[in-house]
Amino acid sequence: MIDFANILFAGPCNRFCPFCIGKEVPDRVNLKNLDTYPPRNWSAFVAECHAHEIREIVFTGTTTDPHLYKHEARLIHRVREDLPGAKISIHTNGALSLKKIDTFNLYDRACISFPSFNTTTYAAMMGVPQVPDLGRLLERAEIPVKVSCIINEHNAHEVEPFLLRLSELGVQRVVLRRLYGDTRTWDILPGLTPVRYYRENPVYEIYGMEVTWWNFETTTSRSINLFADGTLSTEYLLTEVTKREFA
Repeated sequence: MIDFANILFAGPCNRFCPFCIGKEVPDRVNLKNLDTYPPRNWSAFVAECHAHEIREIVFTGTTTDPHLYKHEARLIHRVREDLPGAKISIHTNGALSLKKIDTFNLYDRACISFPSFNTTTYAAMMGVPQVPDLGRLLERAEIPVKVSCIINEHNAHEVEPFLLRLSELGVQRVVLRRLYGDTRTWDILPGLTPVRYYRENPVYEIYGMEVTWWNFETTTSRSINLFADGTLSTEYLLTEVTKREFA
């Protein structure tokens, strides 16, 4: 069972996260594609999405942010033509979302990687001190926006005030995420009981928001992934450097 499909972008980025997911995949698949239209191996990707009846397409990146893709709006329209009825979302750091608000609102929903409102903490986790204006973005957004927050030693102590601030801004869904491969234990939601589980991850109700404590290594969801070099695989991290393309 395939749950969704990722279109992955690679190239220079506007953030310099020390835990960048691009470091976990082979360099060969991170071939720059920010000016490539359509993405390499597009026809095969579309065929697989039809074959598996995929209903959600995600614009995301390995080493860059989807907003840096030069044909972003054009590709959104292409997805709607080639995969009618599919929902399209973006996973972005939000640095360019306000500047590209018209394109941002072409998606059906968005997930913003946002670790802290504190400038020092943000710089330690994202490589630059410029914190996006999340409040202004939420005011101008015409689509649902979820916040995704990596938890590590820099921001584990900020979780409660962070969630309160998000609630005050009107955020409804938050995902707190462990770093891939991080075995440390973070007691970030002490004394709280999950209201349910999603893909084996506990979900809480906090300050009127749905807050999920997400662990990639125990999650059961599966995806089709179109990498920047055209590799098409159901394995996201591609621990072996092999080009596996569907027929």
